[in-house]
Amino acid sequence: MVPTLVLTLALTPGVDVFGGARAEPLGPKAYPPVYVPAEAPSGYLYCPAVDLNPIPRGTAVKYAPKAGDILLLSDPDPLFNVLYVFARSGKPGHCALVVTMPDGRPGVLESGFSFTPFTRVTPLDYCVNLYAGHIWVRQRETPLTPEQDRRLTEFAVTAEGGKYNLPSFASQLTLFRARNPIVTRFVGKPVGPGHKYVCVQIVVEALVHAGLVDAKTARPKATYAQDLFYDRSRNPYIDRHPPLAGRGWSEPQLWTPIPGTALRGSDRPKPPAAWPGAGGALVVNPIPTGTQQPPVPTVVGAVPGDPSAPVSQSPPSRIRYLDRPYRLFSRR
Repeated sequence: MVPTLVLTLALTPGVDVFGGARAEPLGPKAYPPVYVPAEAPSGYLYCPAVDLNPIPRGTAVKYAPKAGDILLLSDPDPLFNVLYVFARSGKPGHCALVVTMPDGRPGVLESGFSFTPFTRVTPLDYCVNLYAGHIWVRQRETPLTPEQDRRLTEFAVTAEGGKYNLPSFASQLTLFRARNPIVTRFVGKPVGPGHKYVCVQIVVEALVHAGLVDAKTARPKATYAQDLFYDRSRNPYIDRHPPLAGRGWSEPQLWTPIPGTALRGSDRPKPPAAWPGAGGALVVNPIPTGTQQPPVPTVVGAVPGDPSAPVSQSPPSRIRYLDRPYRLFSRR
């Protein structure tokens, strides 16, 4: 009864349960103006740590995005905590992939961009500074070959504008899903470009398409973002065949736009508030195209930094039992 009620609310057309903009996927709720740090448009990263506690670790260094980097995102909406319980999952619950856009800039391939039921390829500097929660980055340590880079871009261009796979999302709260440990060995395999996807599925599918993940053992429809964060899984098959482990990715690094802080997106300053960091920030406002294409993030101004401006720290996150995969019955 409870899963049915939650899904009914979440999937009702036009209802903004998740704080997104399903009613206007190209409107200002989905594409609001944001601040982008002038000195580091892609933000900063703290030291690697396989830990969901969003606290600064070490000295923050500028993030230099590369195609193949994986973004793991944790949303503050409490409704997701309810969904995690029924899906037997936990934080982080969302992920996206860095790709090279056709114009050469780093972009983010994301199914469910800004809580809309669509797949988008968005300029990275806008995307990461827009997200409402915390972000961790698993950087690609082994550089992609030109062919791998090209195939990631090819997949992203094909997927751009596609619809989010809502039936697959809904099935995660039932026994009829590829995540079911009895059937994962046989179902949930890669389907290739040109399909509907959920957030984690599109990331794994793109990596398989580029030859970065083993197509024989990958199960995109049965993989959760948490599996990519820990390289562990509650699903025995995924736990034995983690998609990223040993394939050239670093451990997760907490992302921040302001060194010394660990603010989630909903608590960071937004135009026209003061920018509480050195170096100032650019004001980026998506300009509508007048068509059914997404607005174009455009720099429309800049504000000076004000380090004396008060910064309200995000409340500490509670790490729940389901937020860490257990190791019972593990074969590794």
